[in-house]
Amino acid sequence: MYFCTFKIGQERMPLILNKEIDIQTRLGIWKIDEPKEALKEQVELDPTEEDQYVSFKSEVRKKQWLSYRILLKKMLSPDHPFLEYDSFGKPRLRNSRLYISISHSGDYSAVITSKTSPVGIDIEHLKDRIYRIKDKFLSVEEDLKIGEADRLEKLTIAWGAKEALYKMYGKPEVEFQRDIFIESFDYLCGGKGQCKARMKTPEGVEKYNIFYERISDYMLVYALKPDMER
Repeated sequence: MYFCTFKIGQERMPLILNKEIDIQTRLGIWKIDEPKEALKEQVELDPTEEDQYVSFKSEVRKKQWLSYRILLKKMLSPDHPFLEYDSFGKPRLRNSRLYISISHSGDYSAVITSKTSPVGIDIEHLKDRIYRIKDKFLSVEEDLKIGEADRLEKLTIAWGAKEALYKMYGKPEVEFQRDIFIESFDYLCGGKGQCKARMKTPEGVEKYNIFYERISDYMLVYALKPDMER
């Protein structure tokens, strides 16, 4: 991982990561340190987007919403991307064939793009709440395989992987516990690694590669199809 900063006037705009995963896929992460006014100066909103921005009551939500738009702009420059959503709420870029996925949590936002295949991403704050909700997204078999060692991190990775795959598919037919299975994996002490997953959809069952990386007290997880050129 490498760090960059963009200085606008007296504000420092922290782009934590903007890297090419492979020739088709790009990953970006933004650490949200700025006030919303500094963020808003960096994006051009059409009237629909402006109305949506104003509708948010939470200052945190406004900052997250702005930050991943700036992140897309940095990642895709010189193109100026406009986000829109399909009927299921899945984001897409207007007048573009790029596949994208977006996530935000607390002080971070994350974006992944691909030229050739659907992708999915999730970033989650590591919190004990995951223990209380695990039975809503894990099967008994998955829970047993996770075990007790590094349990907080591994539960968060499993949740993030299922969230990323659900976003990748983009339709409500898929259920976390019933249709998405995370294979057994070890949590590497460096906080960075990968595992395998399967997702069952009305079209069939497919396998995926899941990548994870701990960033401070957050966990970044993204999903790629294994046949993508690497």
